[in-house]
Amino acid sequence: MKMMLLILALVPLVASAAPASASARNPAIVKQYIRNAVGDQTIKAIQKREGGAAFLRRFFGDIDWMEQFAGSGMWSIDPWKGLKDNNECAAKALLALDLLVWNDKDDFIATAIGRNIATALALNHGIDFPDEKLVQIMECYREWAQDGTLHSDAWKHDVRQWREVLGFGQNAELSVENLRWIHDFANVPGQRYYGVCWLCHYRLWNCFGASVHGPMYYAPWTHRWNTQELRYRVGGVCGALSKFGSHSAASHGIRAFTAGQPAHCAYVLWDYAAGRWGVAYSVTLHTGPHNSLGSQGFAALEEIDRYYSNPKRMEAERLRWAGEYAKAMKACPGNYHAGVEWYAKLESENAAASEWDRFGATVRETFDGSPSQGWALYHGYLAHVADGAKRLDAAKAALRMIRESKAETFETSYWDEIALKKLTEKATPEECWEIFAAALEGQAKTRTFYRQTIDWGAGLLMTDQPSSMRFIKMVGDSALKTGEKISFREMILKASESEDISMFRQVYRLMDKLDPELPPKKTRKSWPKLAYGGTLLSPDGIVKLSSSCEWDNPVTYRNALDADDFEGGNAFHTGKANAPWAMVVLPGKSEITGIVVVNSGGGQNRERQVPLRIWLSENGSDFTEVFASSLVQDEWECKLASPVSAKYIKVGRLNDPNSADHFFHLHKILVYGKKLY
Repeated sequence: MKMMLLILALVPLVASAAPASASARNPAIVKQYIRNAVGDQTIKAIQKREGGAAFLRRFFGDIDWMEQFAGSGMWSIDPWKGLKDNNECAAKALLALDLLVWNDKDDFIATAIGRNIATALALNHGIDFPDEKLVQIMECYREWAQDGTLHSDAWKHDVRQWREVLGFGQNAELSVENLRWIHDFANVPGQRYYGVCWLCHYRLWNCFGASVHGPMYYAPWTHRWNTQELRYRVGGVCGALSKFGSHSAASHGIRAFTAGQPAHCAYVLWDYAAGRWGVAYSVTLHTGPHNSLGSQGFAALEEIDRYYSNPKRMEAERLRWAGEYAKAMKACPGNYHAGVEWYAKLESENAAASEWDRFGATVRETFDGSPSQGWALYHGYLAHVADGAKRLDAAKAALRMIRESKAETFETSYWDEIALKKLTEKATPEECWEIFAAALEGQAKTRTFYRQTIDWGAGLLMTDQPSSMRFIKMVGDSALKTGEKISFREMILKASESEDISMFRQVYRLMDKLDPELPPKKTRKSWPKLAYGGTLLSPDGIVKLSSSCEWDNPVTYRNALDADDFEGGNAFHTGKANAPWAMVVLPGKSEITGIVVVNSGGGQNRERQVPLRIWLSENGSDFTEVFASSLVQDEWECKLASPVSAKYIKVGRLNDPNSADHFFHLHKILVYGKKLY
């Protein structure tokens, strides 16, 4: 079977099937587009090379080849180039392709797979790869195509897909020696490439105690093993393992490249069975591939693949080559390259506002369902909208286009960063309210954007008591209308940070109304409401922390203050600090008679709270210590010898410059005394 695939793939190329719109297929248009992109100097330089004139006749005489060269993604493969395409890369790509054809001794490029590999390699690495390395890489894949060691689906790849195989960014670091070694070593069944990284050992220190982050980790063996073999034999952490996995897959013709995650490295590869991209060696859904043929982010990969898999794609490319950008974008939605070229044209011509508005409207129309790339184009358009009212309308319109389509793949973890904060950069306070209202409406049926919209709005708009009440009403009305569950985290944190008890209570009332199942369930255990010669005051107050973190759950803050027990250990959780604290802020001064602090967590987590201190203050600035303990206990009781006037009750760890930073979390802080408010 493998030999049959080889024979079929190595037969000479024949013309492809006629396109859906044959009249639109014009070799003169694509030829002129390529010549304009590479420049006359490049054409003249190739003509002067030995065999160059023959290459140009062969290349420009083959419309299929030209269309694959011009229609397989951006000339520039550097996503940091922004919206401006890089024609210098087009020139270097054609020069590289001429080089590969000249060094093709057995006419491998006359086969379908050979021509696709050569064209993709030239498009990717014509930028700065040494000529010798380009030829050697081509030789590697020629050998593997002929000996049948490429993945079976590699034979089906077009030029764009081979660009993803051959890699750019960190995949381009591969030396030929490394490429050959890992191809021969890591030959596993297709689905195994998701776990091939684990052929390496995860080791932070080598056998001599040198850290992977230092220069001596691999140094003792570099004279003997190449980089890939060093990763296999010595080990590494997520970066080394991810590169090993990505490079292993790519060396067998599998679409793959490295990716970044918060504080972690991963790699992405095409799942041929499922027909979609997958993330390997992943610890989180927020994944940013280091390179793609369009805008950045994991979502862009699926959007790009959807565009290039569309049967109308080449029709759209032909319109792009002719400079018909609006038609090109409408012919096949998601045409990011056409948008980039149109944007560059408008900028170079210092286009009128009406032309920019046409561009923005076309982006909104044709990138519905492709929010990642659509936003990359639209954000550039917004920079050219000077009029305040028009800019506000454009920003609100963006929220109908940039909506969450697939929560598991779109960059959902920073929706507020990539869109909402950008949309309000130049907005007035009242315009921010309008943009927030549009976001609530536009994102109401999404799994995560709706929640993040509310969290973002709370941080921006809840600035005082009237604005907080306005915000809470808007959110409540939206949730009642849509039936969607909302997030209360940022609203509670905002109330806590501002010491606004009225806002604090209003948020909880909304939470109880909209989502009565959200608060923790209470248990039978309870603490007294009368103790230490006073009544329980803390339920009247609010919790305020030195800091919050990902394990903090503000929904349970009020449970820290009442006498009823609830399921779960922590009512709050600070970030790491040398002297973290939690504070109960009462509505006014009171005569404090006693305090009960209830520990949380088990095992070593119970020790995080000591050495524990309690301080009291009337003004929130000048505190007096009233209790100290270094004993790890389930509860600490502080009975005051005589009442102390205070509004602020702070509980925390003692500042110790010789101690490492710690988290701080408790189950309860119960304050007893007499109300003076």
